[in-house]
Amino acid sequence: MANSKALYFAAILPPAQISEKIYNLKLEFKERFSASHALKLPAHLTLIPPAWLKNEEEKTFVNALETVINKQASFFITLKDFGHFGQRAIFINAIDSRSITELHQNLLQELTEFLPIDNRNKLHPHLTLATRDLTRENFRTAWEEFWNRKFDADFTATDLTLFKHNEKVWEVLKDIDFQGKG
Repeated sequence: MANSKALYFAAILPPAQISEKIYNLKLEFKERFSASHALKLPAHLTLIPPAWLKNEEEKTFVNALETVINKQASFFITLKDFGHFGQRAIFINAIDSRSITELHQNLLQELTEFLPIDNRNKLHPHLTLATRDLTRENFRTAWEEFWNRKFDADFTATDLTLFKHNEKVWEVLKDIDFQGKG
């Protein structure tokens, strides 16, 4: 019998040229620091962290996402240098613009009924390069190099991507365009 629940998350994806640069950095982490977990997903800036939904909730959840996203104007995102969470994750900073924060708050407000309380923490916009399988020893070696390494890119966010886990991998369920796109 198929699972009656599935895992979902929503994110902004950078354009192909920036995604390729980030993919190459993820490959570097895999080859040099034995950390390949972040390669399982395309480069993304998570706005709604993974949440379990019952299958019958999917349509209502998507409609609630669309309610917010269809009112959202495109906005500029700047990616700058590197940061880390503890000794287990290294990422590219997404400079916390008011637009990212406001969109996140609007999504949380609209999706409250679907999200567990622990998924409503303050947003720290970033694009992960290495996590979970990055050992503490490899973290120290990698961070010694990346703490002062430079990364600069910017793009206009024009849509939100909703992912669904199929019990093996994450798949794109839907791209939802911001207001006025296309």
